[in-house]
Amino acid sequence: MSDDHDAREETCPDCQAGPHNMEVRIIAAGEDPETGRMFTTITWHLKDCPAYTVSQILMEDSARRAEERTEWTRKEFPAMQERLLDAVMRGQFDEAAAPFVAALGELVEVQGENLNRFVPADRWVEILNRHFPPDSPGQ
Repeated sequence: MSDDHDAREETCPDCQAGPHNMEVRIIAAGEDPETGRMFTTITWHLKDCPAYTVSQILMEDSARRAEERTEWTRKEFPAMQERLLDAVMRGQFDEAAAPFVAALGELVEVQGENLNRFVPADRWVEILNRHFPPDSPGQ
């Protein structure tokens, strides 16, 4: 492995599978909170292993919940965007809040252009700098 990445191998405590008798291999990636180094963990299982079964159930449940959340977002985001625009058009915000509302409105608009991705941090900074300019030199 490279200097900034570690590989770890684990024997399943339930089925005791290893590289010699494995039927299934699960690879997980993460970051060690103590060292900040990235790592991959490889765990072998037999197909009838209880730990593998639980892992599959949890993974499928997570995927199902992510799909549900995505569908909810696709339905709710345009409605929220419309409520925000209605509030702005009716002038429900005082003058002091105007730059915050304008920045929020623009960020919501940019995100609404494509709900399948997040607005990257550099775009946030670009938008927020437009509404809250950095101090000019000499001030």
